[in-house]
Amino acid sequence: MSVWNVLVDQPADVEALLDFLSAVHVRVLGVDGCVISVALPGAPSPNHEYRELAGYVTTWNALNPDRRADLSEP
Repeated sequence: MSVWNVLVDQPADVEALLDFLSAVHVRVLGVDGCVISVALPGAPSPNHEYRELAGYVTTWNALNPDRRADLSEP
């Protein structure tokens, strides 16, 4: 299990993204301002984990066109 960071543009969007990530069973490890540290337990490889997390972040961005989040590699 790797630790990834999701960077949120606006501090006001952090709670909404945390709710979304919890709903899709992403483990939130911590929050530091606009940076959310996450992991995806049970992923078969770090590459798979990255692709799945990137898909969730892309989906959140699509559902929230006035907000922005980006996934950074560990």
